[in-house]
Amino acid sequence: MPVRFTAPLQKVLTADVVQRIERSLSEFPELSDKRVTVGLTKAADGTAEAEDMIIRLNVRPRKPVSYFTIGHELTHLLQSRGLRLVPDGEVQCDVWTLARSALFLDDRPTYLHPHLWTRANWPSYAVRVRGLCLEAIELRKTNRRYLAWLNEQLYRRLAVRGTALLLRDARYSSDCMSASSRSR
Repeated sequence: MPVRFTAPLQKVLTADVVQRIERSLSEFPELSDKRVTVGLTKAADGTAEAEDMIIRLNVRPRKPVSYFTIGHELTHLLQSRGLRLVPDGEVQCDVWTLARSALFLDDRPTYLHPHLWTRANWPSYAVRVRGLCLEAIELRKTNRRYLAWLNEQLYRRLAVRGTALLLRDARYSSDCMSASSRSR
């Protein structure tokens, strides 16, 4: 798989970042015959331009680029503006990234319930969350509400401190809104 590094990225590229990019790309056989360009961004941890097969990473000296960030941006290349293999959306991108490989469990997801994970607690949940993501993708074959199922499972089965109250409050709010609309 040919990879091209932009000139701005080459100025800050380290052997570790190159190794992380190459290792991450090896988890994406769908991209093996594509030319992927990797550039630099300062705007976020990463960005992607799927139509042009470009990802950009925020390479900082004190915070290594995570495999998760690289995987997330590569997964964008599989969405509708790229190869059209993965459903669109940031949450969907997190789900497919986590499900793809345990390599991408080194950092918490950015869009899949970011309020539940801290850098400290993510390692204790990562493998279970990945398993639920794999189940959700399988469920999607017969049920397009796979994300709703996944959300409920994350709250129910992981028992993250305080989530039982969040789930109860979400259901209570939903019930109140339904009752309110029926009474009109």
